Amino acid sequence: MIIFESIKMALISIWTNKARSFLTMLGIIIGISSVVSLMAIGEGVKKEVTKTVNDIGTNMIFVFGGNVQMKQSDIQPTANKQTGQSSGMTGGFGNPASLISGDILKYQDVEEIRKINGIEAVVPMSLVAGTLKKDDYISTSTIAGSESDIAKIATGFKLEKGRFFNGEDNEKNVIVIGDSSRSQLFGDKTDVIGEKVKINNNEFEIIGLLAKSKSGSIFGDTFDSIAIIPYSTAKKMNDGKDKILRILLKAKDGYNVKDVANKINDNMLTRHPKEDFTVITQEDALGMYDTILNLLTSFTAAIAAISLVVGGVGIMNIMLVSVTERTREIGLRKAIGATDWAILFQFLIESIMISLIAGLISLGLVKIIAQIVEKKINIQPVITPYALILSVSVCVLVGLVFGLAPAIRAARKNPIEALRYE
Repeated sequence: MIIFESIKMALISIWTNKARSFLTMLGIIIGISSVVSLMAIGEGVKKEVTKTVNDIGTNMIFVFGGNVQMKQSDIQPTANKQTGQSSGMTGGFGNPASLISGDILKYQDVEEIRKINGIEAVVPMSLVAGTLKKDDYISTSTIAGSESDIAKIATGFKLEKGRFFNGEDNEKNVIVIGDSSRSQLFGDKTDVIGEKVKINNNEFEIIGLLAKSKSGSIFGDTFDSIAIIPYSTAKKMNDGKDKILRILLKAKDGYNVKDVANKINDNMLTRHPKEDFTVITQEDALGMYDTILNLLTSFTAAIAAISLVVGGVGIMNIMLVSVTERTREIGLRKAIGATDWAILFQFLIESIMISLIAGLISLGLVKIIAQIVEKKINIQPVITPYALILSVSVCVLVGLVFGLAPAIRAARKNPIEALRYE
């Protein structure tokens, strides 16, 4: 009963000074809503990335130029027999420029990797600089060069119509396009097989149309906007240079993907220094997203902590003012038998309630932000129970810590002097 009475009195006090209480809460509202919103968006992005990666295919392994050093123990290839070097990933990023270079990986790497036991398919992925056009219409497609086995690896790329290119299409000007590319070039027309499009004034025949991505997100749209041509044709358009940005692989069913990735690492080390390449699995790719999002959340949390401290100081100041304003009330309550602990508890509850109400307002604001984000960028933020529990706990802690000094000051007041206070 004492607790409920204290909460009731605290709410009456807060309501009596609505404007002052709200201004006191602002720091807490900003801090909590920032952290919880980013956590919710981060969880939504993780969910979408996981779905998109899993939709593309399974047992996939990626090799790309540049060294991304991730703290992980899953891929720990043996030392290279020739150099004695290990390609284990420890922590941090290598040279960012090398991550987008097309001059590191060679077609020889693709041929050598094909010889490794446990690999079902391997294809290069190169990019072609240019614009995909149909008459006066221009597509924002990413133009990639690859081989026919791309259909075995990226099983999430389903054909709506037509076919993928095969070995007989080498160096031919044929193309497979995504659904977004189709709509940008042909509008509502869906039967585009046999139509001609241009890349840098080179005419290509559409032989395949990819089905619209299941994800329906910004990530799904990325795959809907791809246009794929034979690798040999892309190499010809790149002045005879390999220009391989990525090598995509699929491990055979029944083989451990990590073990296959280890073999690929060792194989690559026979031709490249460890700084030149990175081999990652689907699990590692998702881990990289998690790491980046966690770092971003931590950074935001550090900034938000400043808002929480400012909000806490505001609570302490307003409670000190409240103690001064209610000095006679404190004296009267002590005169009729209230203990120091009862006075301390009353002011501490009021401080916690201010912080807790600010937290509840923050969660309402987070819900609004989540709806805006979902509408604008097509990512559905996920507010986890952990985020809710964390926000409530932080609010209680801030109210407790910053309300303690004013509560102690109120509890220590002499009842006689308090009753004389004007």
